[in-house]
Amino acid sequence: PDMEEERERLNQIDGAMPRLNAIPTGCAFNPRCPQVFDRCRVERPELMNAGATRAACWLHAAAPAVVAAPGAAA
Repeated sequence: PDMEEERERLNQIDGAMPRLNAIPTGCAFNPRCPQVFDRCRVERPELMNAGATRAACWLHAAAPAVVAAPGAAA
């Protein structure tokens, strides 16, 4: 990052970071993210384009996948 450039401050997510021996399945932020949805709980996102930057968040996926409940047909 450019230390001289003015940047908007990032919002902090409420809650505490998980212990390294208790990282949840899926996205590591899913227990405390206010916009969590089913895919976040089962699949960890990779870095993807998010406007002028990149993010590892399913909210920035081009086409969200449908995740069926366990035992349900997709």
